Amino acid sequence: MIRRNPAKQRGVALIVVLLIVAMVVIIATNITSRNQLSMRRTLNLAQYDQAYWYAISAEELAKKILKQDLDDSEGRVHKQQYWAMSDVVFPAEYGEIAGKITDMRSCFNLNALSVTTKDVENGQPKLPLAAKQYKALLVSLGMDDFTADHLTQTLKDYIDEDTVASPYGAEDAEYEARNVPYRAANTLMNHRSELRAVIGYTQDIYLKLLPYICVIPGNDRQLLNVNTIDVEQAALLAAMLDNQISVGEAESIINQRPGDGFAKIDDFYESSSMGSIKWEDAMKSSFVVDSQYFLLASGAKVDNAIFRMESVLKKGSGNKMDVLTRQFGGQK
Repeated sequence: MIRRNPAKQRGVALIVVLLIVAMVVIIATNITSRNQLSMRRTLNLAQYDQAYWYAISAEELAKKILKQDLDDSEGRVHKQQYWAMSDVVFPAEYGEIAGKITDMRSCFNLNALSVTTKDVENGQPKLPLAAKQYKALLVSLGMDDFTADHLTQTLKDYIDEDTVASPYGAEDAEYEARNVPYRAANTLMNHRSELRAVIGYTQDIYLKLLPYICVIPGNDRQLLNVNTIDVEQAALLAAMLDNQISVGEAESIINQRPGDGFAKIDDFYESSSMGSIKWEDAMKSSFVVDSQYFLLASGAKVDNAIFRMESVLKKGSGNKMDVLTRQFGGQK
């Protein structure tokens, strides 16, 4: 018979018990960690969901403010209306709501370059008015004439419906030859960030254009509201006038604008600062004192959750505002 030492048996039993306890502790710790992570995830989702609805409430408030302003001014839009207030922040339960409204007729609508013409000049297709104004904007921002023409033609080819490349433009063949091939959109843009996909538009060029450009979904007209353009955008006003005036002169025109804007567009045409302008009917038709499109950049914060949203609002019947698009994340 083999006689076992009781002390050694008790030692082995103790080690087994300790291993079992250690395993139970590890499992309990893992379960606790998972529960905490699940609770944190659920809380984050609830906070982001609340922040989303706060942003939607900012959208509803913006629609009411715009309708009231348009009703009071009979459609005229200017910078002394309530919608133009900046740094507006409203306290909310467990957080706050902020929003900024801008007139989308105080920037250059890139979709306007989709408009084509059959007119010919010097044996080449003539640039439509909007394309000429866009090229003038590039020149007024310091680009040479060739670069401005190239960038205008490539953007025009990217969004127009045909697949025929302009003299300095680019269509599917050029895009398919890139390291990561794709095709020209050949349709209107929905957001100005799509400009980054167009050949020739580097990050530096995009950032330089950013204060002056926008995209109105589904709209291909370029109209400039002379009542809402900021002095920092004077280069755009000069470009809309085909650079017949300097950026400095455009700044002076904006600074001399009445506080509540021009009552009618003829007052803008007839102002003393515009005496040297050679007006054409098409050019005149690209200036307005009202607007149908507005951009709301809203943000909401609930505890540590931050939600950003951009809403494009369009004036409908009775000055009621409709939401055309929403974009989440605050992409520029």
